[in-house]
Amino acid sequence: MNKKYQINLSPEQKQELLALVKKGSAKAREIRRAHRLLMAADGKTDEIIAETLHISVATVEPRKQFCCENLERH
Repeated sequence: MNKKYQINLSPEQKQELLALVKKGSAKAREIRRAHRLLMAADGKTDEIIAETLHISVATVEPRKQFCCENLERH
C-alpha cells in the first residue's frame, strides 16, 4: 500500500533509534515508537507493523507527524 508520508531515516537517526531499542532503558512508549519508525523505514506496511507489535493499525498510522516534525518529538 502506498503511503502519502514515507519514513526515510538518515543513518544517524536510524542509529539513534537502534541504540534506544537495544539499550532498553527508555520508556516502553518510546521503545515502541522507535520500533514503529524503524519498521516503517524498512518498508513494512501498517498492517504488518501492527500485527508484529500487537498494536492497532491506527496507532501505526501517524507517519505525517514524523515526516513534518523531527525525531526528537518521537
